[in-house]
Amino acid sequence: MTGMVRRAVAVGAGALTLMTLSAGAALAADDGSQLLDVSKQVAGIEKQMDDLRTRGRWATAGKLLTGADCGDGSAARVFAPWGDWADYVLAPQGDFTTTSGWALGKDARVVAGADPFTAATRSLEFRNGAEAATPAMCVDLDKPTFRFFVRDVGGNGRAALKVDVLYEDLAGHVKRMTVARVRAGQAWQPSIIVPMYMNMLAAASPQGVTAVAFSFKAEGLQKDEAVSVSGIYVDPFSSRR
Repeated sequence: MTGMVRRAVAVGAGALTLMTLSAGAALAADDGSQLLDVSKQVAGIEKQMDDLRTRGRWATAGKLLTGADCGDGSAARVFAPWGDWADYVLAPQGDFTTTSGWALGKDARVVAGADPFTAATRSLEFRNGAEAATPAMCVDLDKPTFRFFVRDVGGNGRAALKVDVLYEDLAGHVKRMTVARVRAGQAWQPSIIVPMYMNMLAAASPQGVTAVAFSFKAEGLQKDEAVSVSGIYVDPFSSRR
């Protein structure tokens, strides 16, 4: 996991501790980084969680959690050829076999063809400004990151996808946090490992789970250029122990 930061959430005696585990580099907000520095936002939510726990209260579940897919698929080392030996599970409808739970904006469409590394046969194509959001899924403290395959179609390999994590705040309202701008090359390639951060909110739930979804938006594309995404996978933290 060279060049990215993993955050593990551990619950102690009446306190929530976030441990930052660096594998060669810290989160950076400079132009060369695909990961954004969201430390202030995360710290603010941590404080809200601490205040809530001090009052002996739990987070309020909202519509995102009510409609979330809480099942887990079969785990596999999808990204092992790139030195990532974690066991990943496919996110709900993450292979685009069906998209009934997706929110597909204008100029975001499912097309035939996918990355050559998995059994997927369909991918999601974004024109400039196009946006789409995954179905909501249940996550807990053991699911901190996600990853996908991406490529730039008809461009110069400089396209980017803005990646947001949609989550429920402690009052059950849906919020979003931009966590990365993922670069896409001209050939299919795995994305960077993207921290979702908001799985930490599971510690404020009596069930030990919270709900997230992922939103993607194409940025900086030229005329007739597109970005394609194939296969979205979630990595349980326990697979790296």
